[in-house]
Amino acid sequence: MALRSRVPSAGALFVFEAAARRLSFSEASREFNVTQPAVSKTIRQLEDQLGVPLFNRMSGGVELTRHGQILADGVSGGFRQVEAALDEIERMCESPTSVTISVTSAFALHWFMPRLDCYRQALPDIPIRFQIMHGDPIGPLDGADLGVRHDEDKNQAFDRWFLQKEVVIPVASPGYVAAHGVLDGCSSLKGHTLGHLNEPLRLPWRKYLAEMGYAPPGDASEMLFSDYALLLQAVIKGQCIGLGWRYVIAHELEQKGLVRAASREYVTGLDYYIVTPSDRPLRPEVAQVRDWLLAEVGSDLQKGDGLERR
Repeated sequence: MALRSRVPSAGALFVFEAAARRLSFSEASREFNVTQPAVSKTIRQLEDQLGVPLFNRMSGGVELTRHGQILADGVSGGFRQVEAALDEIERMCESPTSVTISVTSAFALHWFMPRLDCYRQALPDIPIRFQIMHGDPIGPLDGADLGVRHDEDKNQAFDRWFLQKEVVIPVASPGYVAAHGVLDGCSSLKGHTLGHLNEPLRLPWRKYLAEMGYAPPGDASEMLFSDYALLLQAVIKGQCIGLGWRYVIAHELEQKGLVRAASREYVTGLDYYIVTPSDRPLRPEVAQVRDWLLAEVGSDLQKGDGLERR
């Protein structure tokens, strides 16, 4: 049965979504610049049409019923898809060939930016835009054409192309290693400074050191950062040692801006992928950017990066 025959109007769904999001008919009325009774009437008409209550009315406000929650989830998800489609149309109007990529701040700064000239030489007619995320590379693309995600994100509606295994390596600047040495052979980490995030990494220093057989971190100094890209910048400047995710730090290792601060690399068991939305046709420009990324990362894996692995 067609949607338009099952609801009083498309506007009723917009009013319902606002009331469900705010759990308030009064706030929904202010959002649409109408009276609260007008919102109540629209919701009641929608309930009459569907034959089920969508809200429980209480003295202190409203709450969604089980049927209301089902409709709210469906409507909000549909609206997000429409918003993403409108964003895509706007981008295509501004620059029909542009591609938006969703990546972490660290990947954008430490992997992509050093390769920007290479990208422009390879794909000069495809402007690239970055949608920056902080923390782990998980979650929806939110309108981006493609992104880098790891495979804990299996519930997302993505098409995936394997990028590389997740490998974590302690790294430092050459100057730091010359002054303080590497972690191998240390019975104590006194004299070393370890870079941490304010919010713990999925693989924190304590876990890495214990599982790789190094001295515990208790004797080391520490530096705290709010963002992983900032942490890596401090490592490059010689201020501390950081845990480096190989897919981010490959260029710095190749250029010797960073070197290994320990020989034992931690293979987490997760994999990284280039992903695109499975519900959107793959534009030729997006496929070209995807192929360039896959080739560049594949080239990284063939290059050496310092100390012998264990």
